[in-house]
Amino acid sequence: MQNKQYKILNDEYIKEVKNLKLKLKNKQIGQEDFEHEHNKIIEKDKAWAKTRGSFFTMIAKYFKKEWRLATIIVILAIFSVLCSVVIPLLTRQMTMDISNTLNPDQPNPDYWGLSWQVSLYIALGVVLFSAVISFLTQYFSVLLSKRIEIDLRNKSLEALVRQDISYYSDKKIGELITKVISDTQIVGDQSAQVPVTLLSAFLTIIGASTMMFVFEATLAASVLGMFFVVLLLMMISFGFTKKHITKVREVITDINGNVTDRISTVRLIKASGTENYETNHFHELHREYYVESTKLAKVQALMVTILFSGISFIQFVSIAVAMLKYANADPTVSTAFFMGTFASFTLAQGIMVGPLFQVVMSTVGIAQASVSSQRIEGTIKATSIMNPHYNDGEKVKSIKGDIIFKGVSFAYPEKPSKQILPKFDFVFEKGKSYAFVGETGSGKSTISRLLLRFYDPTEGEIIINNKQNLKDVNLSSYLEHIGYVEQDPQILYGDVFENVKYGRFNATDEEVIEACKKAELDELIKTWPEGYKTILGERGFMLSGGQKQRLIIARMFLKDPQLLILDEATSALDNIVEKEIQEKLEVLMVGRTTVSIAHRLSTIKNADHIIVLGKDGAGIVQTGTFDELKNKKGHFQNLYKAGLMD
Repeated sequence: MQNKQYKILNDEYIKEVKNLKLKLKNKQIGQEDFEHEHNKIIEKDKAWAKTRGSFFTMIAKYFKKEWRLATIIVILAIFSVLCSVVIPLLTRQMTMDISNTLNPDQPNPDYWGLSWQVSLYIALGVVLFSAVISFLTQYFSVLLSKRIEIDLRNKSLEALVRQDISYYSDKKIGELITKVISDTQIVGDQSAQVPVTLLSAFLTIIGASTMMFVFEATLAASVLGMFFVVLLLMMISFGFTKKHITKVREVITDINGNVTDRISTVRLIKASGTENYETNHFHELHREYYVESTKLAKVQALMVTILFSGISFIQFVSIAVAMLKYANADPTVSTAFFMGTFASFTLAQGIMVGPLFQVVMSTVGIAQASVSSQRIEGTIKATSIMNPHYNDGEKVKSIKGDIIFKGVSFAYPEKPSKQILPKFDFVFEKGKSYAFVGETGSGKSTISRLLLRFYDPTEGEIIINNKQNLKDVNLSSYLEHIGYVEQDPQILYGDVFENVKYGRFNATDEEVIEACKKAELDELIKTWPEGYKTILGERGFMLSGGQKQRLIIARMFLKDPQLLILDEATSALDNIVEKEIQEKLEVLMVGRTTVSIAHRLSTIKNADHIIVLGKDGAGIVQTGTFDELKNKKGHFQNLYKAGLMD
């Protein structure tokens, strides 16, 4: 196996390889296919790794993009730190004023001459000013974080909707939702908080350390030494924390995928009476989550222990060194230190220790954001296997000529070793109707997916308007002229107007109503309490199968496509409803090039041309009209006599 030394960076890699090994073990694939698929996974993992950016790299990019907000936040952070370090200085001045009052014969050269009352008022003003700074910092930080979150979410959604259809073949909707919603929110929230926190912590440590050295250099050096030991231990424990957070995020993403899958198939659960099974299934799913969360809790507890124990040691070191140095010193020096300097030093030391709390609070956020940013980058920069030319490519103003399949062969990218369609040529003449029939797996629906350019041919090319290669045109402009009705109608969460207008957004409400009348849906809609404003529910939850298809047909009447693709459009309906829907489809088909993928007699008997596909990737084995093929020995007649074309 090649690339054994390659360092795995993609968290999906292990899952994919496990599934592949399971298929090999169960003899679903051979060794050659295993090698081929494994190498593809490695290459995909390498490509993902190249796009992988760190959380701080992402922050730097957005701070550069939003430099005005970033500059305001940095300036506010500097003012906040200055306010913090001024307090020990003012405290020292207060003690000096009291000391000078008690001992006027021993003036202190560092005394500014301010009374302790004036210093106290100044300190109060600094505290109030610091509160205003804190409010403004938080406000502008939230503004920046939401801009980052929204931008990342928009980019993730754009990347997902522009991905080729094969991208979704091995992914759960819940996992994608986690990346788009949860991960972008985590990165957004942390992207403003973490830099401000770390910057404030760094500046506070510098400022407080400077004050401590001004007050007492020996104590300052000992405290800083202990401080950096604690910081080093925390950084080591952070490495373990990040590792376990990564694992927890993987597990919760998998759980989200399973939960979303079960919620979307709730009808199956209710119809099967499997509520208890699903309850136990959810308990099993969360068992691993609990185990990983327990491991994470241990390392987080270790960090907190290091923090509080470290702070205690820092305080102990400062007291111990102070006692060793001044306990037996000259009484005048000792008194001056303990009565004046030590209180200010202790306050400065407390200010310096404060950032440790901030760093600990930030580490979990940094770890989560690091994992989330990598997953977002993987989503945004995932490479599509086809170029839809959304921003370039020749625009298709209409489909005026024939559609030509020239030397086309096809195998799905997910299973490249299994050929679905062998090399063939075919011409769809403008205005005529075509029906593709055959057994399951013969490649019928593949024809529709190639016409919709869900996939590109493995070999050959598809020519439209007698000259334009479908690979080279602007896909959106081409699909404006295509109508697609499939077995499982795609209904959006929204009202009737929104659903029928989808794909032709500039249509008027009156045009929608007229299209619904043609689909014989208008009378039904008028019986609903909200009429055309009725929310249809997710995936048209409140509609029957026939009503969903009528809604799609209304959408097609409104769109008025030049090429109509019917992919098993009535196969899920009962005979009576199927007959009603087929009548509407035949009205819709008039004057359009139509490609039907079907197995029912009523759907194909009036087609100008019937194309019969053989099983196991045999490709086209017969062509002709219904009457010709019915009376001619061959694959179609076998299907017809076997009752597969009724």
